[in-house]
Amino acid sequence: MESSETVVTTARIGQRGRLILPVQAQRASGITQGTQVAVRTGPAGSITIEPLWAVATRLRTEYTELLDGHLPAGAAVLFGGGRPVDPGDLTDLGPVLHQLPDREPGTGRRVYRDDRGPVLTSRAVLAWLTAEHGTLIADALPYGVLPEAAVSDLVTHLARAGAHERADALLTDLGVLGVRMPGPARNRATLAQDTALALELIRAAETAGYLLTLPDALCAAAARRLEAGLVAADLLTPVA
Repeated sequence: MESSETVVTTARIGQRGRLILPVQAQRASGITQGTQVAVRTGPAGSITIEPLWAVATRLRTEYTELLDGHLPAGAAVLFGGGRPVDPGDLTDLGPVLHQLPDREPGTGRRVYRDDRGPVLTSRAVLAWLTAEHGTLIADALPYGVLPEAAVSDLVTHLARAGAHERADALLTDLGVLGVRMPGPARNRATLAQDTALALELIRAAETAGYLLTLPDALCAAAARRLEAGLVAADLLTPVA
C-alpha cells in the first residue's frame, strides 16, 4: 500500500529512456519489482507514474459518489457463454458454474485466459466502480471486452449523472487496466447476427415478464459469438 507521506526526490534517465526509481519513492508508492504501472504525460512536460492498483482505487473512489443513484441495484453475476441460446428459454442466460474460470491457489481469484476474457456490460463496469459489488469484476477486468454497445451505454449513464466530460478519461483508464474496446463492427454479417439474436432475447425476456435492454442483449449476443462468459449487473429487470 502507498504511504500518506509525500516524497520528493530526483533521478536521472539512463540509456534508452530507462529510469530507476529511488527506493524512497518505491516505498512511498508501493511499487516493487514487477509492479505494473501506468505512465502518462501531462501539461508542461510532466509525467505521472501510477501503479495499476492505484488507478483502480482512484476510479472507485472518484465515481462511487459521483454516480450515486445511477448504479446497478444488484450484485454482478458471471454468466456462461459458448453454447447455443434458445430465445424461448431464459435459463440459457443463467449462471453456468462449470464454465467459470479456475481459481488461483492461495488468492481465490479467477484466472482468465488472455484470449478468452469475458464480455462486460456497461452496468458491470458501473458495479465495479463500487466496493460493494466489485469483487467479481475486478478479477475479470484486466481480460474483459467492452463491446461498442456497452461503451455507448456507459457514456449515456455518465451523461445522465452529469459527468459526460469524464467519459474519455474513464475509458482511457479502463484501457490502461486491460479492458479491450473493439471499434465499430466492420463485418456487417456479424453485426446483423448479433442484432438478430439480441432482439430474440429481448422478446423472450418480455414474454417472461423481464426487461432486457438492447445494449445488454447485444453484449449477451457478443459473448455467445465469442464463446466467452458475460459479466453483467441487473441483466434482467422484472417489469413492474
